[in-house]
Amino acid sequence: MTDIAPTLGALLVGGSIALFLSGILSVQCIIFFKLYPHDKGRCRFTVVLVWLLDLLHSAFIVTALYDYLISFFGDRTRIETIPWSIAFSVVVTAIQTAIVHGYFAQKIYTSSGKNWWITGPIALLAFLRVLAAAASTAEMIRLKRYSAFNEKYPGWIFTTGLSLSASVDIIITVWLCFFLQKMRGRTASTMMAHVVNTLTLYTLENGFITCITTTASLICWLTMPNNLVFMGLHFIISKLYVNSLLISLNTRKELREMRWNKSDANVSNPELSGSVSAELTSMQYTHSYTHNPVTSLTMMTPSHTYQPVFKVTSTRRHSGALGALTERERDDGSSRPASRASDDISDISRTEYPDGRYYPRSRSPRHTSEPWRSLP
Repeated sequence: MTDIAPTLGALLVGGSIALFLSGILSVQCIIFFKLYPHDKGRCRFTVVLVWLLDLLHSAFIVTALYDYLISFFGDRTRIETIPWSIAFSVVVTAIQTAIVHGYFAQKIYTSSGKNWWITGPIALLAFLRVLAAAASTAEMIRLKRYSAFNEKYPGWIFTTGLSLSASVDIIITVWLCFFLQKMRGRTASTMMAHVVNTLTLYTLENGFITCITTTASLICWLTMPNNLVFMGLHFIISKLYVNSLLISLNTRKELREMRWNKSDANVSNPELSGSVSAELTSMQYTHSYTHNPVTSLTMMTPSHTYQPVFKVTSTRRHSGALGALTERERDDGSSRPASRASDDISDISRTEYPDGRYYPRSRSPRHTSEPWRSLP
């Protein structure tokens, strides 16, 4: 392991890409706190945790590159040495991977109706992946040389960790796509179908990129154990995982706007994310439109049905103070009911005045725009 290009060159290229992705993650974290300042405490804690772990991982990468390129400059025999920073970067990568897997496993758990037979194996495999990485870190620190670490033991532990990570990626992607397509088949809403298609695309992209990178690192580890290409790819793995998590969190607002057709999307704590679980925060609107003491409109949106209910009630009472009666006497002696109720907003677009004439009634801006869209 004395060739510079596939060893130090691979570490330099992989480390540079990893640091670039770390910068993207920092921007994503800032965007998250800008978009969702009042999000759930659990989500905010998760974002802060992965951000700190990413900074720690980046510090390990910079330390390792400094040791190889500066401290050991010109000494090719030191390429065989495993710095402590490389060893600890392995376990930090596993912890970040487990956090991301746990986030998506929780989405599958909710979407499957809290089915532990589906989410249990995912959680178990993610936990075993962390154990394998911790064991690999311990062996790297103990052996301190790649030639010894490439032996059958403890080499198979590192192989097992990468294999488990790729397996969990595949399982999560398959289950999320399954529940998304199942949800799409239950809805007749074109807008909701578009949201589901977008979520499916995000899921496939995130799962595909992380799985391909992990598999590539595993293949390089098995086929080229005498260079450090696998470690250069391993630097990038954790950055891709945490960026996929932040992408899933930050796209919730966009998906909410797509669902509500960009009309009622001002919600600071949505549950709609890159998953099947599209549980929206309850919203309640009550507006009263009154023009002259004849009719009033009350519009309510129940938080569970998402269907508008329009109710027209008469404010005219049998009262001498207002001079209004339940039935208004016409000049010819006939009577006409003064109250009416309808589910059609157009039915109350004109207001009847006490003199028997009808005048156009100004309508709310909410009802002059595109009709209210409700989801099944």
